[in-house]
Amino acid sequence: MAKYTEFCNEVIKNVGGKENISGVVHCMTRLRLNVKDKSKVNVEAVKEVKGAIGAQFSGEQFQIIIGQHVSEIYPEFCEISGIEKTKSIEENLDKEPFYFKKIPGKVLDFISGSIAPILPIMMGAGLFKMLYAMLGPDLFNVMNVEHPFMKMISIVGNCGFYFMPIFVAWSTAKKVNTSIPMALLLGALLIDPNILSIVTTGEPFKMYGILSMPLVNYAQTLLPTLLTVWVLQYVFKFFDNVIPKSFKIMGVPFCTLFIMIPLMFCGLAPIGNWLGEGMSWVITTLYDVAGPLAIALVSAVFPFLIATGMHVAVGQIGLVNMTTAGFDPVVFVGMNIAYYAMSGMIVAYLIRAKGEEKQMAGVNAVTLIVGGISEPTIFGVLVRNKKAMIVQVIGSAIAGLVGGFLGVTVYSFGATNFMTILQFAGGPGQDFINACIACGIAFIVPLVLGLMIGFDEKKGFKLRKFKSNKLSK
Repeated sequence: MAKYTEFCNEVIKNVGGKENISGVVHCMTRLRLNVKDKSKVNVEAVKEVKGAIGAQFSGEQFQIIIGQHVSEIYPEFCEISGIEKTKSIEENLDKEPFYFKKIPGKVLDFISGSIAPILPIMMGAGLFKMLYAMLGPDLFNVMNVEHPFMKMISIVGNCGFYFMPIFVAWSTAKKVNTSIPMALLLGALLIDPNILSIVTTGEPFKMYGILSMPLVNYAQTLLPTLLTVWVLQYVFKFFDNVIPKSFKIMGVPFCTLFIMIPLMFCGLAPIGNWLGEGMSWVITTLYDVAGPLAIALVSAVFPFLIATGMHVAVGQIGLVNMTTAGFDPVVFVGMNIAYYAMSGMIVAYLIRAKGEEKQMAGVNAVTLIVGGISEPTIFGVLVRNKKAMIVQVIGSAIAGLVGGFLGVTVYSFGATNFMTILQFAGGPGQDFINACIACGIAFIVPLVLGLMIGFDEKKGFKLRKFKSNKLSK
């Protein structure tokens, strides 16, 4: 028997069986299922399955919170559920009644399902960029940027983001079940040296000599490819249906590309780029108007966004900002500060807890601080204990305000555990120092506050008395 067979079978049974599953993807910590009939899903029963931390619906997805080993479970789940053999079932979803209220959920499902498979690329390349920033002159100045080691890690780090259109083309094509080769070619065309040369020279260029092409550099972008591949699925399917079988092998690719290339360069890609710039403008404006309050708000509510699954949508905004502007001054800053606040809170909870509760808190603390998995702490402590929630919110908000006033900014992707602070490396050295201050406050405030007021909800909010500079027993 495979390692996760029992877990997979229990989940499948409680979501309505194999026939009720139309698709499945996974992110860093969650198995994300698309089901045809939500009424057949027994959410509470899934929560009780050994190995599941939590379960909930978010938009059109049923999410099972598992942890970082979800990538090990995913292939076995697909094999047992037979999802690879029944992808055609997804086409039946088009026959469902159309409701405007379902649009946000479907958009979120499309974006998260398209980006989740390439998160390892972002994380891996982000760590290389982080290492380069730490060793270089902007931070610790350990090595000269001309050293072969520095050149190599710079190349790897930049490559992971420069070729983003190709990576996104692959993952999006898998999500919408369309031609991966066609998607890869379109993604590659967006960063083709000849196209970039046309953009660099700045001279007007007409596609096929007819349609004017906006001169935009699409390297490192997400949305242009997402939109392109989403439309590709319909264009490819149309020609695949109308072209006779004897001409399909040549006719379908040629006709698809002939239509998609001008459509992409003259319409879809520019629209995607404008959307990305618009999101960046919204975040920049929010930061300019609200400043530290914007970061404080994100920090304070972030654990509850995770609890409801909405952190994916918020995270996409920060992700677009990173790939468009190269940094993020609000979303990821708030998220990272909230992480350190949660770490301080769980350490205080561990110190104050007793008996079995202490054991549970210890496991949660290790899982959060070392493993970077926040769901056990959120569902096991925050949502069950009002004082823990208050300690978390206060610490996050205060540290978020400080981070906002200091102007801290995230410049790279990286670890999501206690080394999250390294995501602030990559810009000015002072930014990293300021980030250390903000994150330090985020950890210390909940720790001290939690130790002072405790977490016993039966005793109200009485501060512990101090005696001889030590906490009295």
